[in-house]
Amino acid sequence: MSGFTDAAFAGAGALPGLELWRIEKGVPTKTEANGKFHKGDSYILLSTKQAPNSSALTWDIHFWLGSESSQDEIGICAYKTVELDESLGGGPVQYREVEGGESPQFLSYFKSTGIEYLPGGVESGFTKVDRDAYETRLLQVKGKRTVRCTSVPVSNSSLNTGDCFILDMGKSLYLYNGKDANKHEKAKAVETAIAIRDNERGGGATITIINEDPDNSAFWEALGGKIEVTNPGEDDQKAERSAELNIKMFKISDASGSVTMEKVGEGKLDKALLDTSDTFLVDTGSSLIVWVGRGSTPTEKKEGMMRANSYLVDNNMPHTTPVSRVVEGAETTMFKSLFGQWNPPMKFDFSRRESTGVAKVEQKDVDIAGMHARKSADDKPVDDGSGIVQVWRVEDFKKVEVDDATLGQFFGGDSYVILYTYQKSGTEEYIIYFWQGRESSTDEKGASALLAKELDDELQDRPVQVRVVQGKEPAHFRAMFHGEMIIRAGGKASGFKNKNDEDSYDVDGTELYHVKGTTPDNTYGVQIKEAATELNSGDCFVLLTPGKTYIWNGSGSNDAERAAAGSIGELIKSGPIETISEGSEPEEFWAALGGKADYPKLRPGEAEPADPRLFQLSNATGTFDVEEVCGFTQEDLVDDDVMLLDCYSSVFLWIGHNANDLEKKEAVKTAQQYVATANDGRDDDTPIMVVKAGREPNLFSQHFLGWDDDYYEKNKFVDPYASSLDAMKATQKEVEEEEEPIVISKDSDVSEALGGVKAGTTFKLEELKGGAVEGIDNSKKETYLSDDDFQNAFGMDKEAFKGMPKWKQQAAKKKLGIF
Repeated sequence: MSGFTDAAFAGAGALPGLELWRIEKGVPTKTEANGKFHKGDSYILLSTKQAPNSSALTWDIHFWLGSESSQDEIGICAYKTVELDESLGGGPVQYREVEGGESPQFLSYFKSTGIEYLPGGVESGFTKVDRDAYETRLLQVKGKRTVRCTSVPVSNSSLNTGDCFILDMGKSLYLYNGKDANKHEKAKAVETAIAIRDNERGGGATITIINEDPDNSAFWEALGGKIEVTNPGEDDQKAERSAELNIKMFKISDASGSVTMEKVGEGKLDKALLDTSDTFLVDTGSSLIVWVGRGSTPTEKKEGMMRANSYLVDNNMPHTTPVSRVVEGAETTMFKSLFGQWNPPMKFDFSRRESTGVAKVEQKDVDIAGMHARKSADDKPVDDGSGIVQVWRVEDFKKVEVDDATLGQFFGGDSYVILYTYQKSGTEEYIIYFWQGRESSTDEKGASALLAKELDDELQDRPVQVRVVQGKEPAHFRAMFHGEMIIRAGGKASGFKNKNDEDSYDVDGTELYHVKGTTPDNTYGVQIKEAATELNSGDCFVLLTPGKTYIWNGSGSNDAERAAAGSIGELIKSGPIETISEGSEPEEFWAALGGKADYPKLRPGEAEPADPRLFQLSNATGTFDVEEVCGFTQEDLVDDDVMLLDCYSSVFLWIGHNANDLEKKEAVKTAQQYVATANDGRDDDTPIMVVKAGREPNLFSQHFLGWDDDYYEKNKFVDPYASSLDAMKATQKEVEEEEEPIVISKDSDVSEALGGVKAGTTFKLEELKGGAVEGIDNSKKETYLSDDDFQNAFGMDKEAFKGMPKWKQQAAKKKLGIF
C-alpha cells in the first residue's frame, strides 16, 4: 500500500459521530448517514467515539455491500476502507457488513430511524451484473453438527433422501426436503431460501415447497424430469469429516518486505501454527475468519479483511458469506473448535456433544468405576471476589450502570457487562464478564459482547474477557456477590427484535425464589413459578408477599443454602422476615402459593439426597461412552442423548427426543451396573426411574435450579412447512407436560424398561396394519412378525428380505399396509 489517502477522507474522524461515503464511479463520495442504503451500491461508514473521561478518540469502520453491488465496487470499497484506516493511524477496527446480514453494532447506529434499502444505485463506471438474469443453480443443504450449503449439478440425480435442496431459478425458489433429512438441515434450508428471496432478490421471488406440491412441473423439468428419489446420500458424519478436511488456513505476513499470503494448514488445524506476530485467514468452508495476533504489524492487521474480501471473489464464494475478525486472546468457541486441541488460560466451556445414529467403532466396556469417582470442574477463581465490581445492563445497545444497591440482581430477560478490578502483585488487573440471561434476545446478547469489547478497548486490551450464560456462572463470578446473587424473572425490552415488547417484571407483590448450592460461593437464588408444587425438601426458598417475607428451609437443605436464603431475604424483603422450617408453615404461607399441594418430600427415616450428579450417555464418537457434566443446568440435558441423574436415593434416566435405540438400551444396562456396583452405602434396590424429555415430574426437576417447564416448547424445532402439525401439538401439550417415571430394577428387561414391549414379542399382520403400535419401532414393523407369519406375508424368510435393496423392502411393506 502506498501512503496515499483519498482526499474524500480529509478531516475524517476528527469529531464524535457518524460519517458515510458511497462508492461512486470508483470514488468515495460523502453522503448523509441517515440509514438509507441503495442495494446497488457499496458504502464506508466511520463511527467516531470519545473515550469516557478522556479526550482520546476511538474509531470503528464498517464497509457495507449491497446485494446488487458489482464486484468492482466491492473491491474498491474494501481498498478505500484500508486507506481510511491508514489515515487514522491504523487504529480503527474494521467490520464487513452485507445487506440483510448487518451486525448488531452496525444496526445500533440507526436505532432511531432503522435501516431502509433503496432500489438501484449509482452508475459505477464498471461492469454491473444484470440482476434480472439468473443462472439456475441447485444448492444442497447437508450436515448435523455443522450444516453446510453447497452447489451441486442441476440434475435430478443430485437429489437424495437424506438432505435438503434449494433449486434457485431467480424469481422462483423451490425447496425440496428429503424424507430422511434431519431437523437442522430443514431449518437451514428454510433460512437459506428466505435469505435468498429477501436479501438477493429484494423480496421479489416466490418459494415453493415441493413436499406440498410433489408433482410441480417447473421443478422437475429444470432437473431433467421427475424421478422417484431413492438414493440415501452420503452419511452426514462422513460428509462433515470430509468438509473438515477442506478447512484451510493462510498466514498473512509482511516479514519479507511485502505482504504475502501462504497456506500453512488444512484439515483439523494445529494451534501451534498461529504466530502472535502475524495475521491469519481461516476458510471453514461456510465462513471466513481473520485472526489477528497481538504482535501483528499495522499493515498485516489492515490486510486481514482486505485479503478476506479478495478471497471471497477469487474463490467464487457468495458475497453473503460471513466474515468475522477475532483477536488473539479473545477467540470464539467456533474458532477454537477448528483446532485439534485448544487450551485457553481460563476454561469455561460446558458445551455438550450430539449423538450419531449407529456405533461404527468397536464398543468398549463402560468405565463404571470411573463413573463412581467424582469429577471436578476446571474452575479456579483468580481471587476471593473482594475486588471492585461495576455492573451495566444492556439497554438499546448501550451500557446503563446498575445501582450499587442492586448489585448481584440480574434479570433473566436481559444481558449485562461486568467489570471486575483487582490487585495482583501490586498491579491493577481486570476481568470483563458479559452475562447473558436465558430469555435475553439475540440482539441484546450480541450487543453485550460488542460492549464488552469496547470496554476492553478503553482499557487498552488489558482485561480478560469471559462470556457467561445464565446458570453457567463460574465460581469467581458468583463469589463477587458474596452469597447475594439472584436471578429475577422478566427484563427490559430493548433491541430490534423485541423493541415493540413492553418491559416485563413480576409486579403482583408475590415472588418465589429457589435457593440451591453446596458452598457459600456457588449458592444463589432464581425466581420461579409461585406454586407449592415447586418446593422440595432438599433446598431453601424465599417467598415475598405484599406484607411479609418468608424464608422456607427444607428439611434436607444445607447450611450454605440456609445462609444464602437469609441474605437474599434481607436483600429483597418486602416486609418483616419470618424463617420457617418445613412442616411448620402458617396458612398465610400456603395461601400466597395458591394453596397446599404435593411436592417432593423426604419421608421419615429416608436418607437425605447427596449432591446430584449428571452424566451424558452418548455414542457421538462412534462408541457408547459416559461423561460427567459438572455444574449442570437444564440446558445440559441434550435432546439427542440419554442423561443419567444420580441423586443417591434414586437414579434417573432422562431420554432425549432424538436419542437413538443403541443409546437407550446401553443406558439402561449402564444404570443397572452403576447401582449394583455402588459401594457408598446406598440400598441395592435403589430405584432407577426413566423419564422422557418434556414430561419431567417434580421428583426429577427439583434437582435443577430455576427449572423452566416451557423450555422444550420454547426451543423445539417446528418444521415451517408443516403448520398442520401445530394444532395437534397444541392439543397434546397438556398431556405431555409431565409423566410418571417408569421405575425399573437392576434385573428389569431392557425393552420393558424403556416403555416398550418385551424383547421377542410378536404380532399378527393385522395388528400391525393401520397406524402406530404402542411400544415398538414402527419404522420396522416387519421385525415383529413371527418367522412363519413373515414367510407367509412376504413369500421369503427374514434374511432374504434383509438382502433386498431398501426401496424394494419399502415397496413390499407398502403393499402389505405396514409401512
